Amino acid sequence: MSSVSKMNNLRQFLVACILFLALPAAAFEVGAGRAVLTPDDPMWMAGYAARSAPSEGKTHDLWAKALAFKDDTGAIHAMVTLDLIGISAPVAKATADLVESRLGIPRARLMLTASHTHCGPVVRDNLIGMYALDAAQAAKVEAYTQSMPERIYSVVEAAVEDLEPGTLERGTGHTDFAGNRRQYTPKGVINNYNPIGPVDHDVPVLMARGADGALKAVLFAYACHNTTLGFQQFSGDYAGFAQSYLEEHLPGTTALFAAGCGGDQNPLPRRTLSLAELYGEMLGDAVLDVLAAEA
Repeated sequence: MSSVSKMNNLRQFLVACILFLALPAAAFEVGAGRAVLTPDDPMWMAGYAARSAPSEGKTHDLWAKALAFKDDTGAIHAMVTLDLIGISAPVAKATADLVESRLGIPRARLMLTASHTHCGPVVRDNLIGMYALDAAQAAKVEAYTQSMPERIYSVVEAAVEDLEPGTLERGTGHTDFAGNRRQYTPKGVINNYNPIGPVDHDVPVLMARGADGALKAVLFAYACHNTTLGFQQFSGDYAGFAQSYLEEHLPGTTALFAAGCGGDQNPLPRRTLSLAELYGEMLGDAVLDVLAAEA
């Protein structure tokens, strides 16, 4: 499936949520939660098999965040975003089981997403065969992974505890730093820029406001790999910078990034911190444009 069709699926999911919850403001509630995911100690990093050493510090923290909303039937729905390359099916199931048993939210009303940053820690069972872990590093990965369901559950719980009467709105922005990376050659497909390949430069945005109209949370998506950076520091890449950019410009708001299906997209050009910051600002500005249009 192409990135365009997959991104359309994500957009349709977000639109479906809005249509399902398109009720009077008093009929449902919204809430947000967050928790730091940055490892306390150096750890092996995910995404690139060529790495040969653990992390060396961070550019900013990695986050787990959640947006929850309750409809007029009393059913609660939750969307979770993670500044990680991904989580495995067992971690997702363990998390969902906690959320359902403790909060009564079934798996069908829980969305788990990861930004797919290539500057986060390794999570066991997710591409684990790529990494040359020694015993000490493997133990750190195991401990970190074992902590993940409780960490993710905690942000859903916080979002549920934060529920208050509110509204949801949607919009679509635009930014164009994603470029197709499936170049066709006489010898086959290679990982290189394809200027005529399909792209999806839309930025779907979901806005959650309190009863007073103040923005509580903004969830946004983009179809592009988080591969601007390839160094040894923990970072959310452009998506992490976009979230912090929005939270700086929108005090009191939780900004959440959900990766679109950009497996055939790279941020171009790439490989410098300044570019990651630039793309974060570009993506953040696309969201701010939507907010301005809705004002």
